[in-house]
Amino acid sequence: MNIIAVATSDYIGLILMVALLYISRIRRSANNDQLEFQVFSTMSVLAMVACFVDFLSFYADGKPGVAWKVVNMLSNTYCFMANPLFISSWCLFEDLKLYHSRKRIKKIYTYAFIPAIVLGFIALINIFVPIIFTIDDANVYSRLPFSYAYYVVDFCYVLFGLYILRRYEDRYGKVRFFPMFLMVGPIFLGCFLQVIFYGISLIWVSMAVGLTSIYMSLQNEFSYLDKLTGLYNRAYLDYYLDMASKDANKKLGGIMIDVDYFKKINDTYGHSAGDEALVDVARIINFAKADKTVATRFAGDEFILLLRDTNDKAMQRIIDNIREEVKLFNETEGREYKLSLSLGYAIYNPEKETLDDFLKHMDDNMYKEKETKHPSEKR
Repeated sequence: MNIIAVATSDYIGLILMVALLYISRIRRSANNDQLEFQVFSTMSVLAMVACFVDFLSFYADGKPGVAWKVVNMLSNTYCFMANPLFISSWCLFEDLKLYHSRKRIKKIYTYAFIPAIVLGFIALINIFVPIIFTIDDANVYSRLPFSYAYYVVDFCYVLFGLYILRRYEDRYGKVRFFPMFLMVGPIFLGCFLQVIFYGISLIWVSMAVGLTSIYMSLQNEFSYLDKLTGLYNRAYLDYYLDMASKDANKKLGGIMIDVDYFKKINDTYGHSAGDEALVDVARIINFAKADKTVATRFAGDEFILLLRDTNDKAMQRIIDNIREEVKLFNETEGREYKLSLSLGYAIYNPEKETLDDFLKHMDDNMYKEKETKHPSEKR
């Protein structure tokens, strides 16, 4: 055992987690009612404490005295308890990030957390009955065969996380700004090396690196999201248009959406009602849009949906879905205002038009509908 190498590894992990918790404090405070941020904070604290405790376990190993034996036992117990809890919490965080459904979480994770909880209890029992590891009279730690069950369960949770992602992408398309390999890669490698090379400590620094990498990626996502509606913003729209326009093999379709009489909603009911109306429109769009559709807030009360590999029939189907959702919203939500949307779509033809022409084509078609429905509303 190289105590300097262990100290260096755990120190790096500890500093990463302290820095992560510090720089994320404002965002966590602003979103303290969101379960996904609470889960992320819990994982960060688990990893931070484990990095410190892991070093204590190595430092106390072999030192004489009852106090050091207690430190050795409790520190190793904590690490074995925290390990499955961290990995299972990662699956929970991933699920929340993708689906945003507490109902789904309650349904799935009532059972998915059982292996982590069971292993946590086994770690406590191990204090009295050696199952996972032993500490002999000389205060020397030894790993028992059952300890490998923790690595097996960790691996199963990683596979479960990959399964969640795959199912989501099959239905909704590739997840942007959430690269699983940045989290799974370091953890998998750290676990593998720690199993192979007895006496080294890489798991917790690997988890710290994974969490930091994911947070950096999520920060990139935050810069592309509209804070009010949660849809993508204009910056991401420009990026997506540029990327999609380079793939001539898949037709790009777009729908421009404008909220009718939005100024009247603001003037009559106040700007807070106007903000609420925009959030309602975003929710309607999310309910109505097809899988793999990119929904953006273009500007003010205008929204744009983009869908690759599409056709006129598919675009019209989305428009019909949006109109049905608006009708249902007005009949059931009981808002003081009624929503009305004007929509226009276009299919991008890169051989005959520029991206600006494509946007203008959508805009013109949207205003044709607006003028037909509301001739008194000026452009």
